[in-house]
Amino acid sequence: MAKRLRRDVGWFGSFAMGYGDVGPNIFIALGIITLFAGGAAPIAFLIAAAIYAMVGLAYAELAPTYPYAGGVQVYSLKASNSLVGYIAGWAMALSYLLCISLFAVAAAGYLGYLIPSLRQLDLGLPIPWIGLVAGGLISLLLVLNYFGIRYSSFLLSLLVLLGLVIEAVILSTGFILKFDLGLFLSQISEVGGDAVHHDVGYLPTLSIRENNFLYAVTLAMSSFIGIESIAQAAEETRRPHKAIPRAAKMTVVAVIVSALLFTTLSTGSLEWGIIASSIENPVATLVRSFPVLGPWLAPLVAIAAFILCYASSNTGVIGLSRLVSSMGRFNLMPSWFYSIHPRFRTPTRTIISLGPLAIILALPGDIPFLASVYSFGALLSYVILMYSFIKLRNLAKDDFRPWRVPGAFKIRAGGREWEIPIVGFLGLAGTLAAFLLLLIFHITGRTIGLIWIAVGLAVYVVSRKQLKAKLISREESRFVVPMAYRMKLAVLVRPYEDMDVVRSTVVHGVDPRFTIRLVSIVENNGPEPALDDLCKRVEADLMDVMQRIRGEGYEVDYKVVKGDFEMVVSGMLERGDVDLVAYIQRRAEKATFEKGHEQQIHRLMTFYPGKTMALRRVG
Repeated sequence: MAKRLRRDVGWFGSFAMGYGDVGPNIFIALGIITLFAGGAAPIAFLIAAAIYAMVGLAYAELAPTYPYAGGVQVYSLKASNSLVGYIAGWAMALSYLLCISLFAVAAAGYLGYLIPSLRQLDLGLPIPWIGLVAGGLISLLLVLNYFGIRYSSFLLSLLVLLGLVIEAVILSTGFILKFDLGLFLSQISEVGGDAVHHDVGYLPTLSIRENNFLYAVTLAMSSFIGIESIAQAAEETRRPHKAIPRAAKMTVVAVIVSALLFTTLSTGSLEWGIIASSIENPVATLVRSFPVLGPWLAPLVAIAAFILCYASSNTGVIGLSRLVSSMGRFNLMPSWFYSIHPRFRTPTRTIISLGPLAIILALPGDIPFLASVYSFGALLSYVILMYSFIKLRNLAKDDFRPWRVPGAFKIRAGGREWEIPIVGFLGLAGTLAAFLLLLIFHITGRTIGLIWIAVGLAVYVVSRKQLKAKLISREESRFVVPMAYRMKLAVLVRPYEDMDVVRSTVVHGVDPRFTIRLVSIVENNGPEPALDDLCKRVEADLMDVMQRIRGEGYEVDYKVVKGDFEMVVSGMLERGDVDLVAYIQRRAEKATFEKGHEQQIHRLMTFYPGKTMALRRVG
């Protein structure tokens, strides 16, 4: 049976991946953004939030349309060519790698606040305690992700739920007990800090305050990176055509509301210089200032920060492993990386090979270095994402889109009419501006980022030569088909059915754009040894006919199940294992001998209207 990623992620698990990768950024970003933006920190966050919303909406349309692990790498491959797809994937891989390390180090710092004895950890190595703890946290995540996304997704959902509850308590308490509208209005007009920072590439044409504010906008944009994690688990999401748009839109709203509320609360509660001087723990500084309840709530900040930062590190593991595996699947990297474990259904090779690199990066415990490089890859991939979003609206206009971003205008160019989604146009302009500002202001980020891209291009050239493939090709894009073409159809095969008839019926009656699962149900109405022998014989028959149908250009697997016919079929439809169920019609003279079976089929058609279909018997 073909080995595939298992669909174990529900809509809340999908939301948790998006929010878990973005929500914790406020616990790191609030202080440093206030340092550069001054009292106008909420404005810097608002600008970044507008760009982020457009990125999130683009993912909400593209991810369920092309539900593959890989995200932007898949969309750019479909829209352009193999080289553009590779650059987008390689850039995002850098962001995910640093996401794992950065947020594991941040989580370790908050854990050290909660458990002071961890700060005495010393293994006799020239590694700080925070790096050792972060390495241990990452190791645990690698183990969880190795054994299955179900466990990883459950942990992530639990962490995010707890984190959201604690955030709600902090915000509601702060606005009731501490927020001062007058202080907020007096500080919001103080645009940019006046201090000069050696790690900023200042433009001589602008004032120090203006330079610092623009630098703060790029940092604020970095604090919103992460929603693409929803797309990375598209192949493991149940009912992705419904779950992904819902999760993406919820993530956009939750993240923007959370970030704007925290920055607004901080600006209206304390002098911005106090928050700016508390880079390591800005939210804790804010909460300690609350009257009466501040000292009691401060530990909650550390708990929430640890929970959400650790959740963010986990989504980095999920995203990186699925992304690199997808690049191997589409021949953008060695196919060795595209290997799904036969039991756990996870990309274990990518987890084992890339996970240790994240541990190594985390060991020095250098948050400023990790943060400076974090956004380079994501912003570059976002630029490619928005370009691909616009292009696919025109290149693949007939592809079925479960959800479509509203609003578009049309232009004529090159002798044809182009549909330009407003979100795509504004998003492309916004992400391109943010990336250019990053190149200008972030000295370390642009240096490491450009080196990463150069190394990646060398890897790409070697890999393509080994595969004997063209450096720039559109051949791989034909494998990226829309969801409507990849609906999973379960064809019910009777245990004693003629397999030649099964092959002929499928080939003549099913469109090759469906993914087919041949399902044979052996009912428990006989002695166990006889049932086991029957299952083995049916499995051998299905394996043979599966290979023959694959030879006709279909994507097929098979499954033999013991149990009650109606319960098995109902279970497949309820769990979302398949989208449709088909049965092969019997000849009239034989149908009378299987009247009970036909009645079961008709009951299922009544219970699941539109999800069952009959195939005319051929042969």
